[in-house]
Order: sequence, then structure tokens, then C-alpha cells
Amino acid sequence: MKYIVKISPELSIKSRWVRKRAVMTLRNNIKKHLEYNDIKANVTGNWDRINIESRDENINIPNILLKIPGISNFLEVETILLPETDVEWVENLTENETFDLVYSKIKDYYLDKIENKTFVVRVKRTGNHSFKSLDLERYLWWSLLRDTNNAKVKLEWADITVKLEIKDRKLHIVKNRVEWIAGYPVWFQDRVLSLISGWFDSWVSTYSMMKRGCEVDYLFFNLWWSAHELWVKQVSYYLWKNFSVPYKRAKFITVNFEEIVKQLVENTNHKYRGIILKRFMLKAASIISEWSHYALIKWDSLWQVSSQTLKNIHVIDKASTNLVFRPLISYNKQEIVDISKQIGTYNFACNMPEYCGVISDRPSVWAKLEEVLAEEEKIPEEILFKAVENKKLEFVKDMMEQYKWIDATELDVVFLPWDNEVVIDLREKSNIVKNPLLLENVEILEIPFYDINHKYSELDNSKVYLLYCERWVLSNLHWLYLKEKWYDNVKVFRPIIGDSTCGI
Repeated sequence: MKYIVKISPELSIKSRWVRKRAVMTLRNNIKKHLEYNDIKANVTGNWDRINIESRDENINIPNILLKIPGISNFLEVETILLPETDVEWVENLTENETFDLVYSKIKDYYLDKIENKTFVVRVKRTGNHSFKSLDLERYLWWSLLRDTNNAKVKLEWADITVKLEIKDRKLHIVKNRVEWIAGYPVWFQDRVLSLISGWFDSWVSTYSMMKRGCEVDYLFFNLWWSAHELWVKQVSYYLWKNFSVPYKRAKFITVNFEEIVKQLVENTNHKYRGIILKRFMLKAASIISEWSHYALIKWDSLWQVSSQTLKNIHVIDKASTNLVFRPLISYNKQEIVDISKQIGTYNFACNMPEYCGVISDRPSVWAKLEEVLAEEEKIPEEILFKAVENKKLEFVKDMMEQYKWIDATELDVVFLPWDNEVVIDLREKSNIVKNPLLLENVEILEIPFYDINHKYSELDNSKVYLLYCERWVLSNLHWLYLKEKWYDNVKVFRPIIGDSTCGI
């Protein structure tokens, strides 16, 4: 099978030197993606198209091409070598014999497709032939009409276009044309650092920069648990292996923000927690990216949540010394979700709610910088510097090996507590007061989510503990964290109370 790859229109308008460099980069990227998927193919071309030829009828090649930035569209082409006579091969045949030969090669593929539909035949020739393209087109029209039921020729806006190309003795049958993402090939732009959280927005913003040719590294702020980190790593690895394989040294950087979250919850005004948290994230990202990245990538969409109003974004950006890109700033939520479905991150993200929102309580939508700075001073900067200093760096292509043994899908869920089972309420004290968990004859412990990882080892090991939170997010992920630490006496508690806010 042969595939003809057409470059992005954005590349075709560049100067001659830039265009050749871009096509060379795209060709090398295609080779690396195919090699990563153990597909042997010959990849050639250096101007307006790239040819891929493989002897294996491998159905994975179109799926791989669909995920490579820089490709505008590609054609699936079957190449047939026409019989060899002498140099003037077509002149030794009558036109009908030549046309019959071409028709015999295409009829089995197209007859069923054009039945009860409109079609048109388009022929492109290269080389010396005794006939015109239009003559062959007309012959194939009548032949196809003769051998099929209820098909019609329509020169414009036909349902099916029969595309043929004859180059000397080779007949190329275009079986399919697939449009794709265009953009620029990875490595065509410089390195950026994407701040990722785990939900729809951060993955779509990361993908958006890959599509523009950037080498993307990942920066993750671990707020409370290693299980959250595991889930985010899985999606990061998925994005890398599908869209950015040529960037083999893509990095995943983890910064532990557990202590900062604890300080936020205990010491700062609830109105500014989300803003201060994101300011600390930008401060940390600026330190990490100072010498190695040209820009930071954030997932903000204007006024999607309280911290993403124009005023609050302005206040948050004051914390950064770097250029901050927000690819999704003008997108609405549905547009972002639609893109996540297109690129394959939807199923990951729909089970992973926005974690920064867990610490928010009646947040400010028009924060003043001086008020935010006053609250921010309540958290010692040494905590931030220590977190950055203790950052963990891994290469994306290798990082999932250590997690192969974990099955994050088998949650141990309890709907009704039994004897010897103790419920642990992970919510903040203010939320517990507003909406207390009332259970008869059941022991309830109140341990905030930011303390559970440390205090669980102090509990009575002879009892079984059921983790509870209103949205299930904290309970699910802390369960996974504790199972990872080899605790067998922990389960997830989901009371049957008919409250839709408990669902994800």
C-alpha cells in the first residue's frame, strides 16, 4: 500500500528554505512514529508531498498518520504496474484495450461503492500516452454506469470521486482521502513547559502546542497524593506516544505542593486560595523553566471558573517572569470537550475532575493584587523553594514502567457500613459543618484530606476504614494511594443519599 502525504498549507507558503526544512522535519517525524510502532516502510519526498510505501497491508499506518502534526491530508493509494511492452507501450494497443485494462483494475473496488449514488471520475496523467485524460474519464464513466445499478454521473459535488493517476506504466488508484490537523511538525518550534492538572483543559492546551510544532515538557503539581500523579502520567504518556514521539527526551516534572495546599487551607482567606495556588504554580514553573523553556502553557479559558476572569488572570500572571501562553483562552467548554474526544483524552479526563476546585470556597472573581499579596505573605517562600528543589524529573517514554502492576480501576466501594468499619470524612471542617454526614451507630473520624496520608498509619490496624467525600474524587484517589502503600483495610464509602453532587 502507498500513502501520499500532503503538507500543511501553512508550510507551503513559507520561503523555499523554511519549507524544505519543515518537510524534512515532517518526513523524519513520520519515520520515527512508524519505527516506534514497529512498522517498516519507505518514506521519501522533500517538497510538496511525502510518499510512504509499505509491502505490509498494515491498517495502523492511517491511524498513525492521523496523529502527526504538520499533515494536512493524506491519500491511501494502491499502485498497480501495468503490463510492459516496449517504450511506446500504449501505442501498441488500441485505446479500448488500454482503457479496458485500466477499468479491469478499478471496477472491483468501485462498483459496490457507487451503487445508488452519484460519482465522477478524475484522471491525472504523467508521461507520454496516446490518449487524453478526458477520454479515459468518459470511458470509465460509461463502463461504471453499464455495470452498476442506479448510479449517476455528477461533475460537481458527487457522492463518490474515482481518483486515478497514471504515471508512465504505473496506475495509482486513490482509495481514500483523509483530512487532518495540519499545523507544524514537532521540533519545528522550540521547547515549552505545559502545566497540567488532569482534566479536559490541560490536555487540550498541551496538544494545541504540539500541533504548533513545539517540544512539550510536562509540569505537574502534586497537591495531595501519588495516585493523582499516576493518572496524570498515564495521559501524558498517551499524548506523547500519539502526537510527539520525535521528541524523545520529553520530560515529566513533578513538584510536591502538599505542604503549600495545607498552608493555604489553614492560613489564607478562602476567597483567594485558588488565585494564590496558581500564582505559586507560576512562580515554581518560572524557576524550573528559566534556562530551558521559552514559554509556559496554561489551560485557562476566559471566565470558565472564578480564577479565570480577566482580572484574576492579570493578578496571577504578575507572579511569573516568563511568557505565558493560554491556547484555550477563547474556547468554550463544549469546544474543549469536542477536541478532547477527537484526540482521545476524553475518557481519561471525564473521570478526573478539576482538583484545584476542591480547596475553593466562594472564591473572588475580581481580586485586587494588593489583597492577594497580603494573603500570600502568610505562606513562607521557603516552602516554595524547598518544593522546587525537591522536584522529581522523569523521561516520559520511560516513566510508566514502574506502574505496570497497579490497577487503578478496581475500586473497593461500600454503600452501607458494617460492624468494625469506621468512616473517615476527608472534607474540610467548614464543609462538614454546613453539610454533616449523619450515620446511625457508625463511628466517624474527621481527618482532612491534606492530613490523611500522614495520619493513616496512626489508626487502629484491626479496623476497616471507609473514605468519604462529597464528590468521591478525594476518596477514590486516596484509596488508590493507600493501596499503593500496601494498606488492605481501606475502602471507599459512597452512601446512597440520592444527591447528584456526589457523582463525578
